Amino acid sequence: MTRSDHRLSLLGLGCMLLGGPLLAGCPQTPPAPPPAEVRIVPPVSQEVRGQLLNGAMTVLGRLEQYDEASAFAQVFDRLNQWIHADPVGDEAASRDWRIDPLAETLPEPLRKLCDPEQLGSAVFDARRDVMALRDCRWLADIAKSARGEAVDDVDIAVALFRWTIRSLAIESDPPLAADRSAAGDRWFGRGEILLAGRGSPAQRSWIFLELLRQAGLKGVMLATIDAGGGLRPWAPALISGGEAYLFEPTYGLPIPGPDGTGVATVREAAADPAILDRLDAEDRPYPLSADDMLSLGVLVCADPESLSRRMRLVEQNLLGGNAVRLAVDASAVATAAIAALPHAEDFASPALWQFPFEVRRRQRTGGAGIARAAARELAGMAVSFEQGRAAPGRRGRGRVIRPLYAGRLREFRGEFAGPEGAKKAYLMARPTAAVISDLAERAPEPQRDRVRRLYEQMKEDATYFLGLVTLAEGDYQTASDYLGRMTLEAAPDGRWAAAARLNLATAKLALGETAAAVALLRDDRSPQRFGSRLRAARAEQETAAGGQESAGSQLPTETSTGMIRSSRWQSRLVRSLSSGGVASIRAVSPLAPQDEQEDERRHSPEVRRGDREVRLRQHLHDAEYGAGNQARYLQYVPPFLYRQT
Repeated sequence: MTRSDHRLSLLGLGCMLLGGPLLAGCPQTPPAPPPAEVRIVPPVSQEVRGQLLNGAMTVLGRLEQYDEASAFAQVFDRLNQWIHADPVGDEAASRDWRIDPLAETLPEPLRKLCDPEQLGSAVFDARRDVMALRDCRWLADIAKSARGEAVDDVDIAVALFRWTIRSLAIESDPPLAADRSAAGDRWFGRGEILLAGRGSPAQRSWIFLELLRQAGLKGVMLATIDAGGGLRPWAPALISGGEAYLFEPTYGLPIPGPDGTGVATVREAAADPAILDRLDAEDRPYPLSADDMLSLGVLVCADPESLSRRMRLVEQNLLGGNAVRLAVDASAVATAAIAALPHAEDFASPALWQFPFEVRRRQRTGGAGIARAAARELAGMAVSFEQGRAAPGRRGRGRVIRPLYAGRLREFRGEFAGPEGAKKAYLMARPTAAVISDLAERAPEPQRDRVRRLYEQMKEDATYFLGLVTLAEGDYQTASDYLGRMTLEAAPDGRWAAAARLNLATAKLALGETAAAVALLRDDRSPQRFGSRLRAARAEQETAAGGQESAGSQLPTETSTGMIRSSRWQSRLVRSLSSGGVASIRAVSPLAPQDEQEDERRHSPEVRRGDREVRLRQHLHDAEYGAGNQARYLQYVPPFLYRQT
């Protein structure tokens, strides 16, 4: 193998090292819009129009395969060709469109974002509209993969909420009460939140409500009413069957029903004070009570794009695998939510939730600080690797991939295994210490420390994300290794430590290791700590009552909602890791015939071999490293992660 066979390219670092944009096409650094004039093309057939629209959505559905600047420009061009190819037909199709009356509930500074001319325009915005389409594409992918086999509305909502809590490590910035006086720098859009894997209770609520929408369900943000009659956001709720089901984004739990199971509705919480009283911690009573349930307000989640005429037209014309939900009928959602709430004689009128609009305003007016915060969290997404060389006799470079970015998008789609799966991409983003040192030495001396920190951050991110993926697969032993030994123990004060602790506790509960899980939960010092204490107390109660298994299932597991299960081959390998050590791993590593038959149904031989090789190498090189066998450790590093000398 030569140096050019598999190498990590420093080209992706250039713009960052020079203080320029981090990711072309990312929310904070979208490509510059093309000239304002839009070419009106002659009428074309509906078939050609459909190809234009589906082509645009296909690009957004596999964005990791493209340069974002070029992809965004291509999507923008196709969208405007599509909408201007039949202006008469589109006008007729949207004749009943009106600006939603709830837009008037926004305060004046935010109402400017809902300019009537912009909302009714047939011209797409090269920046905001394309980003909105991209974000909705990602959210639709997550909603499809995270719901698993759930059919009932409440079960789907629990699965989506659970994905949100597991995948978005809790932060305190920005706050739930999003007004002009609120502090903070993390005023990120939906795409940035998803990529970063971190979110405040407000951001968790936003993502959860968007996932409900993509799943075809209604959700709203419920609010308490302050002394001045204003609405203060509290918690998101699923609206289904005339009821409002409650989810607590700060505690990270669905609010349990009257018997301590299921998900409580607002009516149940109003009738039974014990429902909210059970959320009291030893040193902190829960801030709301049953009486507060009689005077809740309704806040509908929307943004300027989802209220626009053109997004409604796009949604109406998307079919099959490209179908996503882009438009929000805010008034209809509010009406359904009000009917699901118990009310005293007087109650506040519904309104649009200000948080998404405040994010937009902050990005317009305070973009520098927000951009720096995003650049810090998304730094590893910029690193590109070059995989192989061009085929013999052909000019050009090998395939260039940004593994951390690619892994994240594949994870959104639920594509975990195989040569093109999230796990392989994350493994690529875990270079050895020797590789990182070598890359740093190749950088100019003033930038070496920065390059080293960048690659170390990328590796930390990839390791944590591998823990999330294996947790989602139900491979709890492997998840425990990634989240425990390789994340929490490797960096006890690292930026993923708190989130790793909570997800590790989930894995331990699923494995029946209740005492270890309780210790982890009680050690939580994050903003989610009160919910962690409740989980710990519940686990202890279940164990004392002889219900150790149910203690691990108080939040539905991925396997119970139909997520991918680990193979028998992985299970045997994991058992060997935990019991027999390195020698026994080498003994069981050849695949047995039944494993061949199991995989035959799902993969081609080439895909199957590539996936097994990556999994085997990963487990083996982790085991050898843990045993201190550095020479053997390098043997099992996937070949694209190092240079042979």
